[in-house]
Formats: sequence, C-alpha cells, structure tokens
Amino acid sequence: MSSHRIVFLPSGFEVSVNEGILLREAAHLAGEDIETICGGKGSCGKCRVRILEGHEHGVESSMLHLSPFSESERSYADRYGLKPDERLSCQAQVIGDVAVFVPEESRVGRFSPQKAAGGNKVDIKPAIAKYHMELSPKSDWEQFLSEFEAGFGLHDLIIDPHAKTSLANMLGQSSEGVTLTVWDDREIILAEEGWKEKAYGLALDIGTTTVAGYLCDLGDGKIVASEAMLNPQVRFGEDIMTRIAYAKENADGLAEMNQEIIYAVNELARNITLQVGLTLDDIAEMVVVGNTVMHHIFLGLDIVQLGMYPFPPAIETSVNRKASELGLEILPSANVHVLPIEAAFVGADNVGVMIAEEPYNQDEVLLIIDVGTNGELILGNRQRMLSASCATGPAFEGGNIRFGMRAAPGAIDRVRIDCHAYEVSFSTIGKPGWSPEINTDQIQARGICGSGIIDAVAEMLGAGIIRKDGGFDKSLTSSRLRAGQDGKPEFVIAWAQETAIGQDITVVQKDVRAIQLAMAAMSTGAQLMMKRMGIEKPDRVLLAGAFGAVIDPRRALKLGMFPDCGLSSVEAVGNAAGDGARMALLNKEKRIEADRVVREVEYVELTEEPGFNEAFVKATHFP
Repeated sequence: MSSHRIVFLPSGFEVSVNEGILLREAAHLAGEDIETICGGKGSCGKCRVRILEGHEHGVESSMLHLSPFSESERSYADRYGLKPDERLSCQAQVIGDVAVFVPEESRVGRFSPQKAAGGNKVDIKPAIAKYHMELSPKSDWEQFLSEFEAGFGLHDLIIDPHAKTSLANMLGQSSEGVTLTVWDDREIILAEEGWKEKAYGLALDIGTTTVAGYLCDLGDGKIVASEAMLNPQVRFGEDIMTRIAYAKENADGLAEMNQEIIYAVNELARNITLQVGLTLDDIAEMVVVGNTVMHHIFLGLDIVQLGMYPFPPAIETSVNRKASELGLEILPSANVHVLPIEAAFVGADNVGVMIAEEPYNQDEVLLIIDVGTNGELILGNRQRMLSASCATGPAFEGGNIRFGMRAAPGAIDRVRIDCHAYEVSFSTIGKPGWSPEINTDQIQARGICGSGIIDAVAEMLGAGIIRKDGGFDKSLTSSRLRAGQDGKPEFVIAWAQETAIGQDITVVQKDVRAIQLAMAAMSTGAQLMMKRMGIEKPDRVLLAGAFGAVIDPRRALKLGMFPDCGLSSVEAVGNAAGDGARMALLNKEKRIEADRVVREVEYVELTEEPGFNEAFVKATHFP
C-alpha cells in the first residue's frame, strides 16, 4: 500500500500515512487536534481545512492528491459554501502528499473543563483497609494468614497473586513487619514492607465530552488532587448517538473507543498522581460513573443495541473488575467499582447524582437536572422518585452552532445586549473583563461556547431581536442585524476585528433553533414528569454537571430550561455525578445505597408519555 506525507500548518506536525486514510485521522496521528462535532458526517463544517498548492514544506501538495468531493461535502458546500481550496477533513481521503493549513476556527483549543466536585460530606468507610503485622521468623504462608485473620477478626481471605508473591519474599526476612492492604474484608491486594499508613483512591466521572478525576485520601476523605481532560472519543462523534453509529458502522469501532478511554484514564491517573508526588501503584481502588454509553465503552460492552428499540443495556447492575483486566495502569490488583445504571439513557452518572444529592431522603420535591449533551432529570423526594433522559443535542457544548466551540480560551462565554441600541458586550474565556474594556485587537474571540450561546439567545429575546417563536424580527434597524450569505438573518456578536478568526462571529437562525430544541427537550421532560408526579412545580431545582455550573440561571429560566419555582430556589451543585463517585469511593455503604435506589426510581420513557409531541412543540416557543 502506498504511503504519503502529510504536513499540517502552522504547527508543522508531519506524518506518513497509508493511502485512503481520512485527513482528520491523519491529523490525529500527527498530534494535530482538529474540531469534530458531527462525528465525521460532514454536516458541521468545524473540520474545514485549506489545501496548499505547489511545493510546500518539502512536499508537492495538490487538491488532486485528495479524493473527490463526497456527497456530504457537496451538501455542506451547497448550504454554507466552501472556498476552492477548502475541504472537510472528515471526508477527504489521502491519495498523495499534501500540505494542509488548519485555520484557527478548526483547531481544538486547550479545553477548559469545569468539573469541580461538590462539597457533600460523607462518613469515611472505605472498602480499602490497611493492617500492620509483625512477621514470625519461621512463619510460612498458611501460618501467617491464620495469625493475620485471627489478629484482626477477618475470615476466609483470598490473596491476589501479585500480593502473594511480594508477601512470600518478605516472610522470614523483614524485620519491620508487613503492611497488608485488604479490599472489602475479603482480599489482600497489596503487601508492603514496614508500616505504610496512607491509601488513595480515584473517583472518576467519564462524561461524553469531559473526563474528570478526584484523587482522595481514603483515611480522611480529602481530595488531594483533581484533574479534568477532554474525552478523546470526541473524534468519533460529539454525542452518544454518533458514537453508537461509529461502533455499528466500523467492525473495530467499539475496540477503538475503548482503547481511547482507557488511554485517557491512564493519562489522567498519571497526571493526577504526579501533582502530589505519588505513583500509579498508590491508587488502591477506583470508582467510576458515566452515562450508559460511556459506561459500556469503558467496560468494553456492546453499545450497538443501545441504538435500537427497546435500547437494552448489556448490564444494569454494579460491577467490580480488576484494574489489570481493564488495561488500567494503576495498582494491577486494585478493584474498579462501576456504579449501576438505571436504563438505556439514564446511566451510572445519574445514579451518582442521586446518591450525592439524596432526593430520597428529602421532604421537599427536588428537580435535579444534569445538563449536558444528554440531559438527565430526577424528580422526587422520599415518597417517590422519577428519572428520565432527554436528547438535548450538542448545542450546550457548542455543537450545531455556526461559530460554536468548546469551553476553551477565546470562547465567548457571556453576552449582554443593550435593549435600545442593540450594542453587545461579551467576555471570553482567558480574558479578564468585558469586550468594551479591552483593546479591540486584544480580544481575539475564536467562537462561542454553550454558556455564551445561552446568554446570547436569552439577551436577543429580551431585546426583541428574536420573537417568542424564535424567528428574527426583521423590522429592527441595527448594523448588527443583517442578512447572511444565505440571505437569512443573523446577528453579529463580535466584529471581525475583535476575533482571532478574521470574520464576524454571528448568531444565525439555525443556532436559535438548536437552543430552542435543547430547551424544549429539557422543559418537556420536566413538565411530563411533574404531570406524572401530580405537582405543578418542584420546591427546588438543582443544576448539576459542568454546564450547569457555568450557565446563568436567570437566562436559562428566561428560555424555559426549567420550571419557575423562584430563582432563590435554583442552585448549581457542581459535578454531582463525580461527587457521587467520590462518596461511593469513601463509603462502601453508598454502593449498597446506589444498588437499592436504582431499583426504586421509576424510569419515564418520555417519548411514550401521553401528550409528548404536543408538549414538545409547545415548549419550542420561548416562555
């Protein structure tokens, strides 16, 4: 098979690839991160690149060295336009040497995830315990084990082979005694010479977009370090449905995505231990949460059936697996506990939220919204609990938005619009202050992230730029309200001189529709659950998840994301799913609690609820 050189500019990254590989895949191999939101369908246009012609950086580059336009590219070009030297890197296959310029708007910035754990307190009762015992000069394994069990009131212990080998080498030789690490009062997983007091565990939240980890001292429960990173699976698709489709369409798709997440978890664990001078072997246990698709991919379970009615999960119960079995590089004998899942699209992350916020122990009726690419809702109290899932789409992560991007430096994250002059102020991640306070050429906006598009649409609604039905009011007179290249109205948030991409950043009708649909999904879910519960509104609303922590509740309420129970009753609780994982790591009784409540909660399949279609259509109008 022929091999071809690909050079990416301005980074200068270079790679040799086999003929037929997609440009986007070549970029990944070269270490050049190119945006991908539609999962390689050629519909979002975020992966546009320029193909240089002639002798460039040691290669003879030509547009002819790529496959002809695909149907998806032609469709995208018809709708949005592509310049003569532009291709979609998710569609163009390599058939010769190519020099590729990756424009600013197509590059993935340094991701800035917001995944802080909540402050929920928990009694410290970990599954990991450490015991120190002196060694008899002539004791053998059986004698030692008998003495150890009798001395500490343990029974029928088994021992991991690696720990047994280490212990056998110490018997009769160590004058400092031995420290044994025991998991769940049933297995010796580590033998160390001398007295080793500290034990550490890792709580892990695998989100569709972000992976977050919390390294905890299992003695006092403190978070000693935390780390968050972009889930590398985004290159297979921005949402869970595109990843299911990837697994269905590619024989090795599931294995590829599993390898990516295992690699990412190992990298996260390595980084988080380095922060505090520990090693990977210091992690004696891990507790994992994630939505059902992320849960299945992590465990290497088939996800194709999750895309077909009735969407049956491969497994619903909690899982205990050895780290070595999963390919994790922490202590090989460490246990990895994965919380149970509720249903096809209500996963272990939702269970983590439940055991963190404990609605089942409250008199008040709580509505908990875990805001993300796949929105999950919990409604209830100690009397009754309902849960549901709604497909909000990737708009909250900047997907399906004309100038959308993830929460990275340069992303517009806050927007204010004057109701009379229609002038705009905005802030960007990484820059202090609002745009009028910064020199124009220093603003360098690259796009708009989820919190920014929520703000923008809410402000446009408040200023009368868009109507309650989401349509633009074309009768308004403002230099910012104009017809776009396709003749449809658009509103300018940032002028070209305020950006790093050399063009105006605008909100177009399609963007407004994406937010309408996402809000309608959340609103409809809450309405139908309240109807089934027989209430008009909840007592309190808790916004969970990374996005829930950064959105402006007032503007989210203006767009109808949740029922109006008074802004004073709305609270952002941070990464409640990760907090639930942390609590289950520190207190093994929380795992029993999770197994119990997952059987008690009533799952509501929203699309099968009477009046769903009517409620959804009505909810697409802003309140």
